This record gives sequence, structure tokens and C-alpha cells, in this order.
Amino acid sequence: MAIFKNICIIDDDELFLLVSKSIMEDEDFAENIHNFEDAKEALNYLNTVAAKELPEILFLDINMPMMDGWEFMDAIQDSKIVNEIKIYITSSSINPMDLEKAERNPSIKGFVSKPLEPNKLKKIAYDRFKN
Repeated sequence: MAIFKNICIIDDDELFLLVSKSIMEDEDFAENIHNFEDAKEALNYLNTVAAKELPEILFLDINMPMMDGWEFMDAIQDSKIVNEIKIYITSSSINPMDLEKAERNPSIKGFVSKPLEPNKLKKIAYDRFKN
């Protein structure tokens, strides 16, 4: 049985999406994995889906065209999404300002360096049961 019912990955890197989804399926991390290459498309989906169908976990890339991860976070600040979903920044950024910005934002639960790996997913699952 999967650890989470619904999760969401927002990242414009098709290879990252494919590999992450494969790892999550191998680890039985989630029943449903929703992938979005465009943060605006993900935002539209999240604003229209029923509350009980919102993802429990959202993995958000910082550097994306059209709408980056920080713009996405600004867009959801006053919505139901920010209180219902545990958001993890996933990035290959080594910019200390990105890490600091993520740590200062109370809506962001963590910063996960790319690539997603089984041990990183296990830590997120452990944190779910710890809290």
C-alpha cells in the first residue's frame, strides 16, 4: 500500500519527471502521481480539484520558464493550497539564497536537492509519520 494517496511534481525537466515518477512507483510512495511541466497549469489544476483530492506532497522546482517556483509560491499564499499541502522545493540550485529563501518560508517543508532518490523519499515519509 502506498504511503501517500496523491502527490504532485512541478518541474519543466521531462527526464527528472520520468525518473522521479519511476522511483516513486518502485518505492510505492504514492497511489497517484500528478506531473506538471508548467507551474501555471499545475496552479489551475490545484485551484479546481476537490479538497479531498489535493496532493499531500508537492515537489516544486525553482527554475522554470513562464512561472518559476517562487512565483508559484507567491500565487498560492492566500489559497487553500498552502495550508493543505506539504511543499518541498526540488532543485539542483547551489545558490545559498535559494536555500535560505526556502527555509524562511513557513509554507515550504523542506529543500530537496536533485535528483530525487529513495533515501530522500523515505525521509519525507518518515517526517510525515513523525509529525
